[in-house]
Amino acid sequence: MDGRPHALSLALVLMTTGLAASAALADERAPVTIEVRGDDFPMLVQDTGLPPPLDDNGLPRTPGCEAVRARRVDELPYPWREAVDRIHLDCQPMEAPEGETALMALTATAFLKPGRVWLAGHTVSEIRRMDSELWGDHQYVLAEPYAQVAADLRAQLEADCVKRHTRQEREGAPECTMEESEGALYLRVDEISGLWIHADPDDASRTIYAEGWAD
Repeated sequence: MDGRPHALSLALVLMTTGLAASAALADERAPVTIEVRGDDFPMLVQDTGLPPPLDDNGLPRTPGCEAVRARRVDELPYPWREAVDRIHLDCQPMEAPEGETALMALTATAFLKPGRVWLAGHTVSEIRRMDSELWGDHQYVLAEPYAQVAADLRAQLEADCVKRHTRQEREGAPECTMEESEGALYLRVDEISGLWIHADPDDASRTIYAEGWAD
């Protein structure tokens, strides 16, 4: 009896078994997770590359909202493209003082896959980047109430502040104790910027870690 059909069947069985095992290993592989510490927000917006509109004299206008767009998830660097589900961008023109360049305000929000991004041991559900030429506000939104996460966030931020002070060999004692107010914590970074921890004003079940500056 010719053994070739039997050998072929055996080869197919082994191949199928191997593919199934590979698929099972892929399914069991732990998803990529990211531990953030602040000052490490991914870029969520990029230029469209479109030419600026022309004014009545045929000269290029200052680029506006048509010049920017939300990045696609596959345009994000690794490992962020493994953690982000989608990105939404809102762009609003801002009035500028007479004779000055027109301004715009961007609000980019990255909605994250559950359990992929962590801050001080707590899961982050959204990233928000609000930017203009005059101010910036970058936020991690944690999916837990302020009372449950504030102590952990404070401990990490104050410890990181001391490490920066030591690394930069600054003179004097570091000013790394966060200031407490009702339902919020604040740490001054410099003359124009600081760090905040507070409840999400739109959803008390969430907490916001924010890095902000204003000109």
